[in-house]
Amino acid sequence: MAERKRRPTGPVYGNLAYDLDALVRERQLEEAGRMEQEERQRRRQPVQQPRRQTAAAAKVHVSPVLLGSIVVLTVMVMALLMGYVQLTKISTSVTALKNDIQQLDKEHVALLTQYEQTFEMTAVKEAAEAAGMSKPSAGQIEYVELGEPDQAVVYTAGSDGVLDKAFVSVKDAFRRLVEYFQ
Repeated sequence: MAERKRRPTGPVYGNLAYDLDALVRERQLEEAGRMEQEERQRRRQPVQQPRRQTAAAAKVHVSPVLLGSIVVLTVMVMALLMGYVQLTKISTSVTALKNDIQQLDKEHVALLTQYEQTFEMTAVKEAAEAAGMSKPSAGQIEYVELGEPDQAVVYTAGSDGVLDKAFVSVKDAFRRLVEYFQ
């Protein structure tokens, strides 16, 4: 059938212009019906969620400053521990030396009293009499007198002769030559 012209079948009360809002409402109703059908179809089909890929873990980079400070700290701790070990050794040796000094002081006192007893005049006199010694008599004593007065000559180290000065200069020259070749 060919196109039919629409003819108003009823009475017209004023305006024959198209109602534009009516067309918009019809389109909205048609789209609403389509949207409901599309939703039903979507619900029927299984929903495939997009694949989610886990992000790769970021590489951890150690800072060179951090590494350097750790190394320096480790060296300082080791030096501190070695210092404590040396301090312990030294304090042990100091204690041993103090004990030795105390024992040597006791021996010193004992030897000093023994030494003083040996030079005590009464002890010397008794030891001499026990060995058969006696005081000399007046006839046993003789005095020696010298006719001339005593004289002494003192040589000082500051009066060097010509040979001594020559020897010193040769010695210095030889020393400089040896130092040059070393």
